[in-house]
Amino acid sequence: MKKKTNASIFLALLIPFFLIACNNEKKADEPEATEATTTTAMPVYDPAMDPVNVEAPFLTLHKDTLGIKLYEVALQPGDSVGLHTHPDYVLYVLQGGTARLYSKDGTAQVAELPTGAAIVIPTETHSGINMGTTTIKLLVADIYRPRS
Repeated sequence: MKKKTNASIFLALLIPFFLIACNNEKKADEPEATEATTTTAMPVYDPAMDPVNVEAPFLTLHKDTLGIKLYEVALQPGDSVGLHTHPDYVLYVLQGGTARLYSKDGTAQVAELPTGAAIVIPTETHSGINMGTTTIKLLVADIYRPRS
């Protein structure tokens, strides 16, 4: 009986050892682990193009910490903001409306912004105007990743 107990304990200790050892073997088709990279390049930071500076008359900065700027933008009908650059950012529409956005190359696009919409947007440079008849209120979180 004692031999069976010792053998059971030995097997109970040996099986996890083999499972761990087998799991650590490198498989031929697995790529080697490398440092994580992002899929979009961050623009060179230019304070003159920072939305907080460009949109200052329409903007209330709530927090600027740990590489994230959280702010609220309120655009009355006819208000426009100059060309500025966002890093990756999140936009939440507090009060909706219609805006015309212009890309860096001047291409225009009309955007219907429904109240309650949340959008994640990659790095971009644009300007815009509230072309509707209602005030547009946005909550924006710009995410500044470390720059080299």
